[in-house]
Amino acid sequence: MLEDAPAKVAFLVLSDDPARAVPGLVMASRMKANRGADVRVLFFGPGVRLAASGAVDEQLQALREAGVLPKACTANVEQYGVGEQIGARPIELLAAGAEVEEFHRMGYTVLSF
Repeated sequence: MLEDAPAKVAFLVLSDDPARAVPGLVMASRMKANRGADVRVLFFGPGVRLAASGAVDEQLQALREAGVLPKACTANVEQYGVGEQIGARPIELLAAGAEVEEFHRMGYTVLSF
């Protein structure tokens, strides 16, 4: 008999379009809050600009309240010059390649938005 383990889902936010990314961010916070899923959120590429813009601050707050600390690629933050804006939000900076590799090693299903 298999134990009922929580789902492991990584949300990779690649888009700077709120209409594309917000549904994924809402799903991430709800999966964590309502289902106890093991959820990770990573902003990468243009998604870093979205995270810095303020357009998804409501979703960032919902993630934090659900117990999820979103992360953003350090190199992209530097590339887009948004360090100050990212620093004002509940987002951890890290090397995205290592994080995506961990998603794979740890068996996460990756959804991209």
